Amino acid sequence: MNLHGILRCGIIILSLYLSSFVYAHEVVQLQTIEEFDKDGKSLPLNKVSRDLLSYIEKSLNLRFEVKRVPWKRALDNALHHDIVLMGMSYTKERAKSYAFSDPINANGNWLITRCDATFKFDQVEDLKGKLIGIVRGTSAGEAFDQHMHVLFKVENDVGAGISRLKKLMAKRMDAIVWYGVTGNHREMQETLNKNYAALSQSFGHTEQPAFCVLPKPIAIVNNHFAMRISPRNQVLLNRINQAIAKGRKEGAIPPMQATNLD
Repeated sequence: MNLHGILRCGIIILSLYLSSFVYAHEVVQLQTIEEFDKDGKSLPLNKVSRDLLSYIEKSLNLRFEVKRVPWKRALDNALHHDIVLMGMSYTKERAKSYAFSDPINANGNWLITRCDATFKFDQVEDLKGKLIGIVRGTSAGEAFDQHMHVLFKVENDVGAGISRLKKLMAKRMDAIVWYGVTGNHREMQETLNKNYAALSQSFGHTEQPAFCVLPKPIAIVNNHFAMRISPRNQVLLNRINQAIAKGRKEGAIPPMQATNLD
């Protein structure tokens, strides 16, 4: 190879090397709650969540490596590694260990009962002596959390998903906490029973409606991105906040709204 050829190869190699920096993406580990379908298989993220992450990735020139794991495991992982948690509600106890982004969405924490064994709920004291199903590691509001194992007992589920209704129908608990929309509870009840009816062949036939959503939610909470407290992680959360604010201003990210975790 002559000198001209050597120089040409060198220029090509240098161009490829420099372009790798231009197009390189910072890789950020992200974990969120695992959801299961009726067969116990893990579900992918919904479109709203995928679109939100995609916009942030493009805005900040980074790439999220997303994993869906049991929520309690995600919380533990994020305490030991620089992992972004998606969909975490704020509590004073959590704020001792985690830094939070601005809110990304909101959800109501509702009580679901069998319609043949419903009860009145106006305040947390109405749960005295009952067994309530929750997803391990989640919060249904600080008042509810403080009374767990004191005023009432809880049964933990590993992940979210409609398969949790099977346990309620089997009378293994008095009610379950359902992490759902903040809107009309009657519409939510109709949708819930419709979805369950579609699975009746798998779960066993039931008369409609099978489940009742109690009119008053336990709490309505905002959900956030969160990371263990450190200056470096706070910088990343600030960048995420800026991207979300920009996206909402442009209309690329919808305004604060409810989400269906189940």
